[in-house]
Amino acid sequence: MKKLLATTAITVMAALPVMAQSNATAGTDMAPKASAGQASADKASAGASAETAGKTFFASVPDAVMASDFIGKRVYATAEKTTDITAQSDMDDIGEVSDVVIGMRGDVEAVLIDVGGFLGIGEKTVAVNLDALQIVPNGDNADEYRLVMQGDKGALETAPAYDPAMDRMDHAAATTGSSMKAAGNDVADAAHSAAGWTKDKAAAAGAAVSGAASEAADWTKDKTAQAGSAMEKAGDDMSQAADHTKADMKSAADTPANPDGTPITDWTQITAQDLNGQPVYGPNDETIGKVSDVVTDAGQGVTKVIVNVGGFLGLGAKSVALTPDQMEVTKGEKGLSIHVAATQDELEQMPEYTG
Repeated sequence: MKKLLATTAITVMAALPVMAQSNATAGTDMAPKASAGQASADKASAGASAETAGKTFFASVPDAVMASDFIGKRVYATAEKTTDITAQSDMDDIGEVSDVVIGMRGDVEAVLIDVGGFLGIGEKTVAVNLDALQIVPNGDNADEYRLVMQGDKGALETAPAYDPAMDRMDHAAATTGSSMKAAGNDVADAAHSAAGWTKDKAAAAGAAVSGAASEAADWTKDKTAQAGSAMEKAGDDMSQAADHTKADMKSAADTPANPDGTPITDWTQITAQDLNGQPVYGPNDETIGKVSDVVTDAGQGVTKVIVNVGGFLGLGAKSVALTPDQMEVTKGEKGLSIHVAATQDELEQMPEYTG
């Protein structure tokens, strides 16, 4: 995952201690305090900045590191809380620098480190604050150094993976926000001008409307009163009609299908299909149950009629078995009508039929 950065990536090293420094500091807050060596490094960096300030082309850049050397550098972590971390300290190899994130103003925002995995498989990239990294000499040669941070491998493995797509989204959002702000200012100016004109026209129109509204209000008041009376009367009529309809529906529901049908005494004329699903009426012609099944003998004669009693919409109902002699069946133009002499309470007291 190594990439060759543009020359602006050298800015990375301006924020780090120079390689000639004999030691680097590491604090618990990941932002080390300056030591005497650090002060010397800062002074050297300041001198380099002064030498290159205002120039366009350079023959050389003092106290700098090539981006191609920085990318691919191994990164180590140490748990030591000391101001004198050296290359001989106990360190864990935690990953490799894969890239550097530079903001639109040229500031280094983060260093990307590939961590975890094996031979590049299963690894992820995390973005680490540049201030968290220290350069530690790794020998007498100034080109030999290590990048070290305080922490452990577990902290990087649990850190969120860096998503470059989010950078592009944030940049697009910022650009859109600036454009919308500028457009908003233009709209505000136009709205301010329009508001003055609208206010004058509204005042003139308001006076005219006020006169017309006063006349219309009296007419509307009278018509509203008339309409209210008509609606109140219509509401009374609808309420009365609803009461009549409700009473008619209740009467129809409680009335057997064939009040004047012909009694059937020969049960050989009745089949299970005739009885299944039929309502069962009590002594006062009220519905007290419904036929749910019919038991027949070998000759298909009806021996028992199973009636569901109680419950609601078929739920929680109790099944009881009645014999033909406990039922009176009449047949008319609309089909069969089944009556029993027992009430619903009496049927519910009967033993439950289990089949």
